[in-house]
Amino acid sequence: MVKVALVGAGYWGSKIQASLSNNKSITDTVIIDIRNGDSLDDIPNDYKCAIVATPLWDHFETAKTLLQRGFDCYIEKPLAETVEECEQLRAILKDQILMVGHIFLYHPGLDLVKQNLTHIGKIKHITSQRLNWGIYQTKTTPLLSLLPHDISIVQNILGTDHKLLNVVHNSFNNDKQPDYVSFNLQFGDVTCNVTGSWYWPDRVRKLTIVGTQGHIVWDDTINMVSVYAGTVEDKKLTELSVLECLTPDMSVSPLEREINHFIDCVVTRNTPLSDVNNAIEVATLIDEVATYLD
Repeated sequence: MVKVALVGAGYWGSKIQASLSNNKSITDTVIIDIRNGDSLDDIPNDYKCAIVATPLWDHFETAKTLLQRGFDCYIEKPLAETVEECEQLRAILKDQILMVGHIFLYHPGLDLVKQNLTHIGKIKHITSQRLNWGIYQTKTTPLLSLLPHDISIVQNILGTDHKLLNVVHNSFNNDKQPDYVSFNLQFGDVTCNVTGSWYWPDRVRKLTIVGTQGHIVWDDTINMVSVYAGTVEDKKLTELSVLECLTPDMSVSPLEREINHFIDCVVTRNTPLSDVNNAIEVATLIDEVATYLD
């Protein structure tokens, strides 16, 4: 049985707290609310499992302290602000579980996307978009705040062997950090575009995969995965037809699935899907794109 310290009780921490209440392997939970003056020293001595939902710029120091004290840790994405910091955390590990919150790897929508890839032939292009009129940030960028989700999704489908082609960014309403980031990648002969902004009039959370025989569109705003047949025959486009419109089963939320996976790994000592190596793979690409934002 597991006792969990939840570090951070803000917007996302409150959602995690609700998910923890449904896990039968958890016997006790203590909330460490930094805003109220709580500290890591307030975690009881018999707790050795922690979930960190503090602002992303606090992740590294908080995770470092907890790992040095021997805790198993789940850290909300990103694991840290740079790949160097992620690698420092990996170096601290002995036999602890360290997991990063790449929540979309636990989303049933991604499961449906991957199950239907055989219907569209060879993948030729992926576009991943995450835009909305969101929470405005002054201490970070959409690259770190939003796009770890999309990078983790794309890498899960295509792998990590990529070439960064170009980066486009814009500061719509300030002269400091960008409000919009878009970049193009090459994975072998597959091209990819990733775009994110918190200063955007429409709410767009969409993954589009273009194949030689068809296409898949995962629109998370309407909880729908659509599979299309369509190709080129005799130098003409065939009629685009819908093969399936699938609704991901959200009876268990992606967050609860993710938290359950972490607790299961704590109990079984299995390696998490989104382990420290996965965090480093995502952080490596983030660092590469970030060099263009200065």
